[in-house]
Amino acid sequence: MFTSAVIRRLARSEEMFADTHNFVGLGAHLSGVVDTDALAAAFDDLLAAHPVLAAQIVPVDGGGFEIVAHDLQHPGIDVFGPGDDAPPIFDQTQALVHLRVAEGGPADGTSAGTRATLYVHHSLADGHHQFALIEELFSRYTDLVAGGRGASVAPAPAPAPLETVLAERGITRLDRSGLERFMPALFAFDLPPSRRATTDARPPFPVRVPMATVALSEEQTHALLGYARANKVSLNGIVSAAVLIAEWRLRGSTKIPVPYIYPVDLRYVLTPAVSATGCTNPVGVATYLAEIDHGTEVLALAAEIAGAFRTDLAEGVVAQSLLHFTPQYAGNPPGLPDVVMLTDNGIVPPMRTPPGVELTEVYGELYFQVESGIEMYTSKIFGGRLIVEYHSHGPDPQRSVEQVGAVLSEVVR
Repeated sequence: MFTSAVIRRLARSEEMFADTHNFVGLGAHLSGVVDTDALAAAFDDLLAAHPVLAAQIVPVDGGGFEIVAHDLQHPGIDVFGPGDDAPPIFDQTQALVHLRVAEGGPADGTSAGTRATLYVHHSLADGHHQFALIEELFSRYTDLVAGGRGASVAPAPAPAPLETVLAERGITRLDRSGLERFMPALFAFDLPPSRRATTDARPPFPVRVPMATVALSEEQTHALLGYARANKVSLNGIVSAAVLIAEWRLRGSTKIPVPYIYPVDLRYVLTPAVSATGCTNPVGVATYLAEIDHGTEVLALAAEIAGAFRTDLAEGVVAQSLLHFTPQYAGNPPGLPDVVMLTDNGIVPPMRTPPGVELTEVYGELYFQVESGIEMYTSKIFGGRLIVEYHSHGPDPQRSVEQVGAVLSEVVR
């Protein structure tokens, strides 16, 4: 028998990820020789510094979930040779973090090097939090390869949920949620069948959401950044507008508006500030209802999205938005056109690695215990190139991202 202890109950903002057994993978393609023994030791050090990562999530009688720690040791990293990288099997009642290392590139031999992917249960971390863990992992690995262990640190407490962070700062639920922006589109149109067909069947374990990607060249990305600066709009606004126009075209260029929802990292909003790993998912959401026609321009739409965001942010709507509702990843809200979701990951900063080892590619993976209905765009800049990923169970994800790429290319033509 192994003893176990309850760390804490999952908050409402975290339960949605436990309901769908949602794991997020952030991967790195590394050139050069990677010492897997040192990487395994660095992973052990990461777990010692953040012991909640070695815990489990279990259901509670009567509903809900708890984070539970027990005396079993984490199994460590998984290392695979070329062509041997079997699909991962995730079970939140057994482990909440995994590090999988594929040596020698894929089986087709198109890319040499090593792929290391850190998977973390989304109840424990958002993207910002997870990238901080990856930075720490590779910093510890670099120290080990250089000849010694890094400075020891006291184990960090389990990160707080969003609800606690907001309460500590006096942020309470307002009358508005932000979803009011969608009201003009509710039950107002003769909607075509949603492409997000769902099923009650659940696979035994989380399955990967298929992903397609498009990347601009360095020259196009540089031009797009210059265009955004010259017109005093954010690059995220430009990408958001391009995605919405692309979606409108893909939907047949009709008069039906396109609802847009996107996460907002509250670390850049709250006072006092929230550390990278001090909260599980310190995010709010912002919304916009895009009324698009053949005369809609990317710049004008980007400015409108930014204006709506500034209004909702100033009025406190964004910070408290998730005290009202839970974003719906699977399926589609009844009576509403399919909602577009986009997560902006910004510029991927340089990551500390040993001499001779270089980060050459980054990518994301989403795993849910559902097999249909999930669609989400992500964007980032890596290596000077803007990259848009589309995670979707739809019939042709590549066509969608290529349409986004085409709209962005029109901006800098």
